[in-house]
Amino acid sequence: MNRPTNLIETIEQLAPSLKKAERRVADLVLQDIEATTRTSIKAFAAQANVSEPTVMRFARRLGCDGFSDFKMRLAQDFAVGRMYIEAERKVQSGDAGTTAQRVYQSGMEALSTAFASLQEHALSEAATVVAHASRIVCLGVGGSSALMAQEMENRLFRFGLPATASADPYKQQMLAAIAEKDDAFLIFSVTGKPSSLVEAAGTAASRGAAVIAVTLPESPLARKATLLLPLAIPGDEVHFNFPNRTRYGQLLVIDCLSALVGAMTRPESARRLHRIRRTLLALHGPTEAQPIGD
Repeated sequence: MNRPTNLIETIEQLAPSLKKAERRVADLVLQDIEATTRTSIKAFAAQANVSEPTVMRFARRLGCDGFSDFKMRLAQDFAVGRMYIEAERKVQSGDAGTTAQRVYQSGMEALSTAFASLQEHALSEAATVVAHASRIVCLGVGGSSALMAQEMENRLFRFGLPATASADPYKQQMLAAIAEKDDAFLIFSVTGKPSSLVEAAGTAASRGAAVIAVTLPESPLARKATLLLPLAIPGDEVHFNFPNRTRYGQLLVIDCLSALVGAMTRPESARRLHRIRRTLLALHGPTEAQPIGD
């Protein structure tokens, strides 16, 4: 069934057009959402003065499989809505200095946490796998992780390595389906839960490819990986206008991994970077401070 993206808003919009019995159901839900998520269908129907089949029809009208499914989705939407409201109440006034200080402090704490959790053996092993892979596939979805996959590909192609990146769930499945034993999959995820990444990791691993996951330990993605680079950065206080700081930790892992791979693939990687620099000189002339390969 097609499920509405926000159940509470859908009920609010639908309520005026409902017949009397189902309107009572909608009104009771909106009157106390939290209580609805904890009640039984029998108790709820009695309180709304309707039959249990009426409650079931209402739930199915909203794309839910039944009352239990309805309560679960209602609880999820209620929790997200409450989180946003609380975050909005806590938002800073907009003072530039205070905001910059918060962002700086949050980034430094994230980097410190990520650095402390780096496992040298795992990092070295991951770099060795990538450096000798026939093909490197970088995957991520969502906000920062999709960008990290693209950034990893951006670092590796400069060394002459056959890297590709994708944030498309369909393409991720296709890339995994054609994985070979000498391939390496680098998968980035803050939570380790996106189904396209978990499924791609499982498929690629089943075909003998190395699957390196930069993600939360004990997550579904971590369990599918053949090599884990654990990244667990405690969430900052929730503010709707502050992005997730885990991306600083992801960048640290990327920088360490690419630096190791570059060293392992010398002298060819150094020659390639030199050729890139010579080519770019024609575009902007000599710039001493510019990074090699940019």
